[in-house]
Amino acid sequence: MEIQVEIPKEKIKDGVEKFIDPFHIDNKRQEKVYDEIRENAKADFDFYVLTIFAGIIITLGLVVNSSAVVIGGMLLAPLVWPMLSLSVAIVKGRSRLMQSSVFTLIKSTAIIFVIALSLGFMSPDYALQGSEFLSRTSPTIFELFIALAAGFVGAFVITYPKIGAAIAGVVVAAALVPPIAVMGLSVAHGNLGMAGGAFVLYLSNLIAVTFSASILFLVSRFKGPSSEKGQEQRKSNIRWTLVLLFVMTIPLFLITSKVVKENSQQNIVRDVAKVIIPGLNITDVKINEENNISTVNITIQYSGDLTEKQINEFKDILSMKMDKIVVPRITVVPIVETWKRNE
Repeated sequence: MEIQVEIPKEKIKDGVEKFIDPFHIDNKRQEKVYDEIRENAKADFDFYVLTIFAGIIITLGLVVNSSAVVIGGMLLAPLVWPMLSLSVAIVKGRSRLMQSSVFTLIKSTAIIFVIALSLGFMSPDYALQGSEFLSRTSPTIFELFIALAAGFVGAFVITYPKIGAAIAGVVVAAALVPPIAVMGLSVAHGNLGMAGGAFVLYLSNLIAVTFSASILFLVSRFKGPSSEKGQEQRKSNIRWTLVLLFVMTIPLFLITSKVVKENSQQNIVRDVAKVIIPGLNITDVKINEENNISTVNITIQYSGDLTEKQINEFKDILSMKMDKIVVPRITVVPIVETWKRNE
């Protein structure tokens, strides 16, 4: 006998209210938070000076592949403030603040892009091969989750003054400048594919931070518009932000599945190579796929000589495991052992 238990709607409502009640802040604190965000997001001289130098530092950090330089530039960049002002404007129904926040983000993005583009024309080609650069050309769904968490906690640390110092970590986690810089460098070197990946990361960070920060302001019960029309506008703004967030998950899921597939294939290549060629050291594996034919470029350090039998066996096993035609291209870096003979 199946017993169904119905939970009264009132209890569900009470449970939700108990969960969000600790986030509630009074009207006086709300006004202080609103004024602080609006002041820091103001597109004044200080804001643009920080934006310009953050763009220069981060772009050069990407060129020299220095994570310390890139992080330092992130801490300078003030773009987290217009994102937070956009979120609070959505919740409070302040259309004028929404417009100014969007314009500030657009102008800042254009400035950083032009800086990165200009520096990109002067940078060497190897600038596009650094780990700091490449990590921002293939964003996955996990970057979206990071941005969602960063946006929520960013609004949280601003709302609660005792933990305001933690905003530095939020600035790093939700940074918009690195993907913009990657876009500029990629376009300068004519690589639109990498620029497209960085643009997806930029948009996903922007939308995710805005959405999750709006959620925090909502559960903190920020006072919204008093008119019925304003209330409808606020609901519409949040719905559109949610729709944009959902749309961004589509390319991120596709990129994630591609990255997972590539990593799986690279692991197969590494495992097979270690079995067929004992004693090697694999330094690089790249797989290019076209018309169901995979070209496997593998660079190894090896002290011996590869035989034709080993190469054919490597090719046959990979073709069987990957279920496609495989063309191996093996680059061998000889290992020269030197020693001093004791006499």
